[in-house]
Amino acid sequence: MLDRDGVAALHDLTGRVAVVTGGSRGIGLAVAHAFAAQGARVVVSSRKAEACGEAVASIRAAGGEAIAVPAHVGDLHDLEQLVASTVDAFGGIDVLVNNAANPLAQPIGSITADAYAKSFDVNVRGPLFLFQACLPHLLESDHAAVVNVISAAAFLHTPGGSLYGAAKAALLHFTRSMAAEYAQSGIRVNALAPGPTDTTMVRNTGEAGAASMARSTRLGRLAGADEMVGAVLYMASDASSFMTGQCMTVDGGLVPAR
Repeated sequence: MLDRDGVAALHDLTGRVAVVTGGSRGIGLAVAHAFAAQGARVVVSSRKAEACGEAVASIRAAGGEAIAVPAHVGDLHDLEQLVASTVDAFGGIDVLVNNAANPLAQPIGSITADAYAKSFDVNVRGPLFLFQACLPHLLESDHAAVVNVISAAAFLHTPGGSLYGAAKAALLHFTRSMAAEYAQSGIRVNALAPGPTDTTMVRNTGEAGAASMARSTRLGRLAGADEMVGAVLYMASDASSFMTGQCMTVDGGLVPAR
């Protein structure tokens, strides 16, 4: 039986190297801080170098270890450099959190080839090829874990939301395929499906849009970014050592409400 220290150790990430895309704000930043607090060496990545630097400064100020590696998830060369920089700095990769996203919304009749490419490049292609780039290092880890952040939108069908929802549904399928193909190699792959969360992405929909999203959940409010940390930490740590190919939906009851 586990004692108090044993339970705490389940979530310990001491010495592990974690890459978090979209890590400079919102859910990604909250996860990066939590990983560092649990002893991980964290690589914060997002498109903007300044934002990455600010995120890393805040982690270091809290006593954590982190570096910034700016990268555009839609650029395959950037992803290769992200992995190379991580390995140069820390020697390997144990945890990957594919959190970067593009919430582009267009009615089906108006979707352009450019919009389709932008959405799927960031939401699907990037996470897939970043996983591939990390694979040689994950295979060498004794604690390899991947968390793909999808969205409750993958399970919903709303006007204008098909592009984002379809891309996130595709990432969920890849999550389960990754899990099936690499379970015997010791790599666990799971997904988080957040509901409406108080992030810049949601606030950019405007006050009315954010309020509507809050009302759509059974709890009647937006989640805080920190409320996603528990699920991600669970899936990234030994606490979920017998879990792979699953999706944790943390949405305040949004999907059942539909």
